[in-house]
Amino acid sequence: MDSPENNNQPSKYKFRGIKVHSSDEWMADATKKYRKVYDRHETTYMRVEFSVFNKLFDEADWEANVRLKCFIVEGANRRELCNLTQQRKIGKDENVVYFRDSWGQSTYGTFWFKGVYVWEGYIDEVLVGETTFHVEDVGAARKGENLFFDLEAIKLFEGDGKASVQETKRYLKTFSQRETRYVWSEFRFKNKVHSDYYTELFFNFYDKAGLLKGSSSYITYVAANTPGQVYTLYPGWGGETPGRWSSDAYTMEVIFMDNLIATVPFQVSDSAEEGDAPVITNGLQIAAQGGQATTGSAPVIKNSEDLLFESLAELNSLTGLTKIKQEVNEMVKLVKFYQETGKDILNKFSLHTVFTGNPGTGKTTVARILAKVYKGLGVLEKGHLVEVDREGLVAGYVGQTAMKTGEKINEAMGGILFIDEAYSLAQGKGSQYDFGGEAIQIILKRMEDNRGKFGVIVAGYTENMHQFIESNPGLKSRFDMYFEFPDYEPAEMNAIALALFKNEGVKPEDAARKHLEEYFAFLHSERDQHFGNARSVRQVVGESVRNQHLRLASMKKEERTPELMETILLDDVKEFEIKPSKSKRPAIGFQTGKG
Repeated sequence: MDSPENNNQPSKYKFRGIKVHSSDEWMADATKKYRKVYDRHETTYMRVEFSVFNKLFDEADWEANVRLKCFIVEGANRRELCNLTQQRKIGKDENVVYFRDSWGQSTYGTFWFKGVYVWEGYIDEVLVGETTFHVEDVGAARKGENLFFDLEAIKLFEGDGKASVQETKRYLKTFSQRETRYVWSEFRFKNKVHSDYYTELFFNFYDKAGLLKGSSSYITYVAANTPGQVYTLYPGWGGETPGRWSSDAYTMEVIFMDNLIATVPFQVSDSAEEGDAPVITNGLQIAAQGGQATTGSAPVIKNSEDLLFESLAELNSLTGLTKIKQEVNEMVKLVKFYQETGKDILNKFSLHTVFTGNPGTGKTTVARILAKVYKGLGVLEKGHLVEVDREGLVAGYVGQTAMKTGEKINEAMGGILFIDEAYSLAQGKGSQYDFGGEAIQIILKRMEDNRGKFGVIVAGYTENMHQFIESNPGLKSRFDMYFEFPDYEPAEMNAIALALFKNEGVKPEDAARKHLEEYFAFLHSERDQHFGNARSVRQVVGESVRNQHLRLASMKKEERTPELMETILLDDVKEFEIKPSKSKRPAIGFQTGKG
């Protein structure tokens, strides 16, 4: 578990977290595949992401001497594996500051062996925080193979926050919308090996449109010499009062070692229905009480019309983006018309698009929806999104960029290659080491050679992207569709915040809501090209919820009423000051004691 903030650290920063990942693949919201448990045979380099909030945001630049250490824990002792240093100038335009590094070897399974490890993060020789992770070794598995355990059964039931410890449980396949508080799962798995290990399982709940409703993760220790023993977990999501769940079709997905090991569809409707929800593994439904899979109930595969309808509904439900919604809906009508009249779609319609706008305006979200829209229209085969930046395409040596870029394009076949901050590929133009330019030429050639088989969306700041497209005739000729993502208005920022609070199971009291409304209006009035939009809103909501948790943690358990547990108070949001600055930059963040 990440350690709490060091009480003696300077007022320049506030600890945010330390996360670990072993893959550089970018996921939603520019995150990585963060985990706490890894398989030795899947691991080359272990990457650490150390982050802090900048308390001098919009006030002053400062220098940081950063040290990242990794240890292997051997009983009561810790043996140092690496000691990595970097010196960074922290700009006053950085609200959240990231320090990243890695350690290991390029050959799988040759450096990280079974054991318990710790990453530590220091600033100016002060220990700021640490996190623990585990490496396990039960043998090299084939892709998708689980050598650790077999899935026995998954059953669903409803209850309050303590329902998992009740002796009597009523198993359901349909839940009552009016009565449901938490949707709980009884997850049982049977150990397959003699050695001990840690297992990390992620449980993600999605609605019918594929939007993430909630998630939880569990790390469980499996003792040595217990093959055949059944272990039981009780993951769930919801709240103490009904209303978290709407009438809809939902799925719970179970992830282990980055593999989807089970999908459990269930319904929320007018009334509850007892029974076992179907459990789908590898396209097959396992028996109700565990055992062999049967082919009796394959997972429901959405037809193109359903996927198109759901994707457009997801797009139209987004806050703001009125013009983009209109353009996409008109594009769908045109493509359908071309299909109905037998016209050559590739001559009338381009898969390649330029997204322009400031950070946090929804570019990645819309790109992911567009990929599904194209699949629903039958224009793309898979409809997935592969997100990359310059680092994911460009290597540091001659010949490597072609291989790296080609691999990402191959991965995007049948879907969309989304290149964030694409203008950075043109940096260093004219240099003999212009590997970004090499990546551009490879992408352009593959766009021509594989016309209609994948799409490319390039995204970034408006001015930078126009300069980028104008810099190369090949780019200008292949990108003929532009989506401009405007900054969110204060009312839209407030709507996003309320939706995020709802997802967290809380809501702000009137005084807190009014303060945040005024704060978002202030941020909007002071905005420039670095304006964070929805990202700033997410940071505000995340910090507000954290403040609420700290406040509740300082109270006695019996004092934590259900109402208090679900309410954000004014004290939780007071740190977001409305303080105009000379530089006209919004000071998102924290009070520093200055007048």
